[in-house]
Order: sequence, then structure tokens, then C-alpha cells
Amino acid sequence: MVYNENRSQLECRIMKNILSFLVLGLLPGWLIAQPSENWTEVNLSITDGQVIPRYTAFESSSAGLAAAAQALCQATNAMNLENARKSFHASMDAWQQIQHVQFGPITYFNWNFRLHYWPDEKGTGPRQLDELIAAGNEEVLQSDNFSRESVGVQGFPALERLLFDDESLLAFREDRYRCQAAQTIALNISEIASGVRQRWADEFRTTIANADERGFFESAEDATIDFLKAQVESVRRIQQQKLEEVIGESAARARVRRAESWRSGRSLRNIKLNVMALKSLFNDSESQSIELSEVFQAEDITVINEAFAQLNSALTPLPDSFEAVLMEEQGHEKLLQIAAHLDALFEAFEAGLKNTDLYLGFNSLDGD
Repeated sequence: MVYNENRSQLECRIMKNILSFLVLGLLPGWLIAQPSENWTEVNLSITDGQVIPRYTAFESSSAGLAAAAQALCQATNAMNLENARKSFHASMDAWQQIQHVQFGPITYFNWNFRLHYWPDEKGTGPRQLDELIAAGNEEVLQSDNFSRESVGVQGFPALERLLFDDESLLAFREDRYRCQAAQTIALNISEIASGVRQRWADEFRTTIANADERGFFESAEDATIDFLKAQVESVRRIQQQKLEEVIGESAARARVRRAESWRSGRSLRNIKLNVMALKSLFNDSESQSIELSEVFQAEDITVINEAFAQLNSALTPLPDSFEAVLMEEQGHEKLLQIAAHLDALFEAFEAGLKNTDLYLGFNSLDGD
């Protein structure tokens, strides 16, 4: 009886101490939830909850784009042009939400560059597109032949240029080949989207599930690192390429035509979708059984979530185009704030990674 009473008193003292630690935020490390190191579970959760569903949505929307482009060429009128533009936006929306995954099947057959050759600093794509249309060679537009053409004429930037010119409808009516080129590009986008989705579902998921030194990845941890690169390096890419390269030091020095998708007026819409997708990749509990955030320490997850929240709070109210924002009072300042929030998010990720055993390697965008 004395033994049981003493044991009961000891257990009460232990529970009181634990509650005190909880109140003071001083729980020892062995009682705090630790980052997950079940790499295969993390990888498959992301693959099944994020990657394959997003590529499936991209495949579906791109099939709609191909059909709309075909209808436009069959009956070249204002309604069909508007439908093709809407379908372009739908397909681009889907692409922007999976654009951050730049490993795996998207790299096969130059699919990533053929799909979206941007940034195009030397203006190669527009020049080659003009040459393609001027030549008027219908054999080039055959699917097998077109896939071997320059990447600058095969994807979204080229199609955007054809669909969103002020005189697009007149140009299509006057030049049948121009519309055929648009139809071929849209079909090419659809075929690539279908190929990437199929190879992720039928092949690369198995590669992810069986990651070891005999395959594409040396270990499951290496696959997790690629997902982390997709997360972290995309933040820096958005900041530097999609934003800072465009906005300049002042509104007067902004270079809107350097922006991604400037012709279709959706440069900031792209960034909004990018950020939404990256937040979803980090911790979207509705679609994943285990989240990428779980490889981080709890306190770092809190900091990163707060950085995402501040970025979204500043980004969401803005219009979809740079031109529209720059026309607003203090519009340039708002864009500078977005750049600062992106930088803070990147630094939060960098700080969090230092508290893990994961090393992402060389980041060419950051010059590290």
C-alpha cells in the first residue's frame, strides 16, 4: 500500500512538471514532435495528393485548349477566339499550379522547354515564330515534325502571341496558316500534358515508391530533397525572374514586357497561382496523408506558415497584370513589398532547412 501511494504521488509530480513545461514552452526535445524521416511516405503522399492530380487537371484543361483552337480555325469568329482565349487561361492556370515540379517526366524530351520557353531574354521565340508563319510550310505542322521544331515556337508563349494580339482575329482570317499554327501549338501542349501525366502515373510513381541506389534516386531521401527543391527554389525563381526582373527600381523603369504572360494580362495571376500551389505543397492536409512540412521542426513550420500568410495577404488584393498594379497609387511600392515577402519566405525555408539533416545542394538562381 505504501509503495502504491508513493508511486501515485510520484506520477502526480511528473504530470505537474510536464504541464509546467507546456505552459512555459520548455518541453524537452524528447517530448516534442520530431520531424518525419519516413521519406517514402512523404514522397508518395505528395505524388498522390499533389503531383498526379495537378498534372491530371493540366491534361484535361489542355485537351480543352486543343479543341477550342480547332474550333477557332474551323469557324474564325469573335466568339471562337474568345473561347480559345478562355481555354488558354484555363490551361495556363493548371500549368502554373504544377510548374514548380521541374524534375521527373516533365524533363523528358525537352517537354519543360517545349511547353514553356521562358524567360526568352534574346527574343528568340517571337523571331522564330515569325519565320515559321512566313514560310507557310504545312508539313512542319504535322505532329511528328513539329515536335522537332525549336522550343521557342512550341508552347504557351508562342500561342499567347498568336491569340492575344490586338489584331488576332483579322490576322487569322487573312492568313489561314497562322490559325493552323495556333491549332498545332495547342495540340502540342495537350500532347505534352498527357504524356507527362501518364508517365508520372504509370512509371515515375513507381520510381518514387522504390527509390534506392539502383534507380533514378539513390534513396527515398533524395526524392524528398527534389520535392524540397521544387518548393524552395521556386520561391527564389518567382522573386527574381517573375518579379524583380520586371518591376525595376521605380514605376517609370518597370519593364512590363519582360514579364511572363504579359500579352494575356496575367503575369501576377501566374504568381498568385504559383504561391497557392507552393503553400499547398508545403502543408495541404486536405489532399495529403502526410505533408512536406513534416520534415521541418515545429517552430520552423510556424515561421514558414506566417511568411506564406503575409505574402498572400499582400498578393491577393492585387490585379492580375503588372500594368494594372503600376497604374494604382503606390503600385510600385506594393510590388516591392511582394518581393520582400518572397525573400522573407525564402529565408524562412533556408533557416528551417538548417535545422534538418537535408541539404539541397547548389542553387544557381541564388549564386550559392
